[in-house]
Order: sequence, then C-alpha cells, then structure tokens
Amino acid sequence: MKKNVSLLILFSIILGCSNPVSRSWIIPVSIDPSDLLYTPAQMESFEIRRNQVLSSLEEGYVILRSTDQGSHNRHEFRPNNYFYYLTGYAVPYTYAVLSKQDQFAFTLTLPPRSIRSLIYEGGQLSGDEVMEVYGPDRLLTYHGFRTLLDSILNTGDPVYIDRSDRIFLNELEGITGEAGTTEFRSVGELVDELRVIKEAMEVERLQKACSITAKALISVMKECSPGQYEFEMESVIEGTFRSFGAAMPGFPSIIGSGPNSTILHYEPNSRKMEDGELLLVDIGAEYGYYTADISRTIPVNGRFNQQQRTIYQLVLDAQLAAIEQMQSGNMFMDGHMAARDVVVDGLVKLGLMTDPDSPWQIKFYILYPSSHYLGLDVHDVGEKGGSFSYFMQHTPDDFMESRILEPGMVLTIEPGLYFRENGLEQIYEIFEDEADSTEIDEFIEQIAPVYQKYINIGVRIEDDILITKDGNINLSRYAPKEIDDIEQIMRR
Repeated sequence: MKKNVSLLILFSIILGCSNPVSRSWIIPVSIDPSDLLYTPAQMESFEIRRNQVLSSLEEGYVILRSTDQGSHNRHEFRPNNYFYYLTGYAVPYTYAVLSKQDQFAFTLTLPPRSIRSLIYEGGQLSGDEVMEVYGPDRLLTYHGFRTLLDSILNTGDPVYIDRSDRIFLNELEGITGEAGTTEFRSVGELVDELRVIKEAMEVERLQKACSITAKALISVMKECSPGQYEFEMESVIEGTFRSFGAAMPGFPSIIGSGPNSTILHYEPNSRKMEDGELLLVDIGAEYGYYTADISRTIPVNGRFNQQQRTIYQLVLDAQLAAIEQMQSGNMFMDGHMAARDVVVDGLVKLGLMTDPDSPWQIKFYILYPSSHYLGLDVHDVGEKGGSFSYFMQHTPDDFMESRILEPGMVLTIEPGLYFRENGLEQIYEIFEDEADSTEIDEFIEQIAPVYQKYINIGVRIEDDILITKDGNINLSRYAPKEIDDIEQIMRR
C-alpha cells in the first residue's frame, strides 16, 4: 500500500485555503524552481515504486525509454511518463530495465555521447553522478544497452513496455521478427494503480501547477475585453505559466469565445472576441511534469447578461453539488451523478427538457463524464469507462459500479452546458437509434423557443480535487468562479 499524503503537505495546503473567498485573490505561489529538485529522501520514492513493480513482476522484464513520440513536440524535452515515474531521470535517449531474473534489478543507461552533442546540447551528468543520484544497480552505455536488449528479446520472456509508444513497439517487433515469440505487454498493468494514488511530492507539484494556472486565469479576467483575439488571451496565459517556472501547458490551451465556447476541445484560438459574448478558458500549467486542468467561463465585456448568468449559475450549482460527493468511500461517478441531477432539474424548470427521465434528452445536454484522473497526464491513468464513446453508448445506471474514491486520488470535476447553434438539428443524427422522429419532432417544437435564447452560450467550470481521509481539498480554489467575484475582477 502506498504511503498516504503527508500531514505536513496537507496542512500547508489547508492553510493556503483558510480564506478562499478573499477579494484580494492573493495566490501563494513563488518563483522558485528549486522545488523542482528532489531531495535524497524524495528520491527514495522512486526506489519504492520500482520495488512495488518488481514485486508484481512474476516473469519477464520492464523496458522503458525516456524519449517517445511526444517528447519533442513541445517547448523542451519531456520524458515518457512511465519512465519518469519509475526513475525520476529526465534525460533524452536513455533507457531503463527492471527485472528479477538477474542480479541487476534496475538498469539505467547513459545517453549517446559525441562531440556534436556536447557542443549543441552541453554536458550531462557523469556516470558516477548518475549512479549516486538515481541509484541503478547497473549503468550501461547506449551500445551496452543494445546488446542487453538483444539478449532479452532472445529469451522469449514477456516484456512490459509503454504500448502507446508505437515507435518503440514497432522497433522491438522488428527486432524479434515474424517468428519471434516475445509478448509485449502494457507496463500499465504493473504501474497504473500506483499512479492513481498520489504521494506528497506529487501533490506539491499539482498544487503549484494549479496555483500558477489560477494566476493565469485572473490575468485573463483583468486583460479580457471586446475586440481582442483569443490568441491574445492565450499569450497572457502561457506568459504567466513561464513567468512562474512552468515549462509549458500540460495540454493545448482552449480559449473559445462566442460560438467557439460550445466546442468542447476548440484549439485554433484565432477568433476576435465580441461584446456580449462568453469566453471559455480550459487550461493547465505543467509544473515538474504534473499538470493542472482548470476551466473558467467569463463574460468578454466583464458583465454576464441574464441568459449567461442563468446557465452559468446552473453549472456552478451542479459543480458545487458534485464536489460535495467527492469523498473517500464514495464512488467515482457519484460527483457526476450529483451534477447531472442538478442540471436536469434546472433544464426542466427552464423549459429545455420535456422528460427528466429520458436518457437521450439527458445525453443531449450532458455530453461527457464530469471527472477524470489528473497527474502526469491531463487524462491520467485509472479511468474505467470514462471515454466519450463509452459514455454516449450507455445509460447513467451503467456507471453506478465505478470504482471507490480513495485518499490521494486527484481528479477533475467539470460539468458544462453547451448550446450549439445547430444543436437541435443534430439530434436526429445523434439519437436516431434511441428515439423515433415523432418524439424528436415534439421535443424540438416544445423547447426550440427557449433554446434559441441560449444559442452560442457555452459554460464549463472545472476544478482539480484531492481526495483526503476526511473529505477533499480543491487544489484550484484560488481561481475565482462565483459570478460576483469574476465581475469584480473584470470591473474596469
């Protein structure tokens, strides 16, 4: 069993939340990258993780590489998540091997070295320094690793890899050939359950990522005005990230105004914002490879109109009800179901639903599960049945057997409502297998006049929640979300 999040970390987090409704919005985050350096005691956590994996490894080998197809797609090198989680070693073109089948349980490699790499990339840690800091039982050169790899693949024993790293998988399958008997299994079978429960040092990084993201959101609230472009807000956000030491966004920033606020994963961020529109911002700073994921929706001109205010408050009420359910011992989907109940009740009262028990009417408005795990990935490991396709193909009752929440889990809660301009027209295609055309016709006829009032209003409110022994802590609490607070900040 993984050790619990330390009392010291939780105490410091709770202290930072002692006045969450303060009008000053002072966020306790410092420009101090020294907290990215692991202490010797923290490095022991990586050894504990490796030992847990080795204890589960009945046969075969774990082979991971630091550089995968996503490592160079962003501003700077980023190691493969599984590799980093088990080693803490963020050096390009290196490999790690875990095995109980020989005297070297943990093998690490040095990156390939040449005069060119020294000139272009600078020096790396020496072999002695790598041995001292990262503690492998054996340290190999790149060429030494290739020899070891060939010998492992010749044994026919199963090999656990990150199967999402298709380039490495294809390389290994090319080495074994069509006649090879090696089975390439997912390392997630051994690691994912460990990653679901966050340790103290992981919570620290997530908290800082959330606090930096909250800073960026407040900056947007202060800078946003009609006539600006979405990408101008993106520059404010990502500039704030860098100014506090976050290397990059944890995922492509979503900055959607007007009709773009109704597109769930809108990414161009190129439209000019107009007076009277909403701006939906879904962003997350990545700090020490751990990412925040926070959404806020604000009025471009600084004031919600009545229609915007109605939908926003409904979504906020739903989110607050969901957060109350995010407690140890409750089910993963309890928060989603609480949010769903509030949304459905509100939509019925507004005249936007005719049957609160209709599965297809519910799915027309509630487009996705309201939570996902958070950590090294924005949609971190541990999800069961959380995909959009799974969600749309099942009824709400199918989700009641989701897993139990435990202390140390970190997950989002992000209900939303999206009134697409062509939303009613899409009903026939989306739900043709769930409702006949007559039923759909009657629904559209009744709700269309009301729906028309809310077209191009998209609202999502998302926070990052740490499950604790006695409840939960909102890691993104410093990002304002009450209507009065947002309007006060945006007052010009």
